Amino acid sequence: MALSHSDVRHLLDLLDRAEHLDALSIRVGDFVLQASKNGAAALAPPMTSPPADAASVAPAAGAAAPSAAATATPSEAEVPTGMTAVRAPMLGTFYRTPAPDQPPFVAEGSAVAADATLCLVEVMKLFNTVKTPVAGRVHRILAEHGKLVEHGQILMLIEPEPRS
Repeated sequence: MALSHSDVRHLLDLLDRAEHLDALSIRVGDFVLQASKNGAAALAPPMTSPPADAASVAPAAGAAAPSAAATATPSEAEVPTGMTAVRAPMLGTFYRTPAPDQPPFVAEGSAVAADATLCLVEVMKLFNTVKTPVAGRVHRILAEHGKLVEHGQILMLIEPEPRS
């Protein structure tokens, strides 16, 4: 069970419009969403396991299960030796292209300069540029275009240029 990007946006809109609600905390599987209005007290850290009487949150109709690419993302320990992992700076939608009718910023095998734009992560209609920390070659693209990515998720692996 998973929440789609539109589910999260809907929940945040509900919080924004609710007069007597300052914060919310929702757990769906391993996904935890915590949000609060400006000036609201900070939420407690998420529980490691839900209480026995906790209500479950059902995803909206049409919510998709996580893609195989999202669940197969390498962890920190699985980043191959010599590779640099490019991670999502925030939760959002991953885009390989600057616009729907434009070609991707990079493809697997593309040479990239340090600080070159690799992709975009969109959150609430704000597009955030993700740049490469090193010059090198795109070894592998792990995120799927148009799909939700989590904060810290590995988006791409870069093979750095050999130092001379």
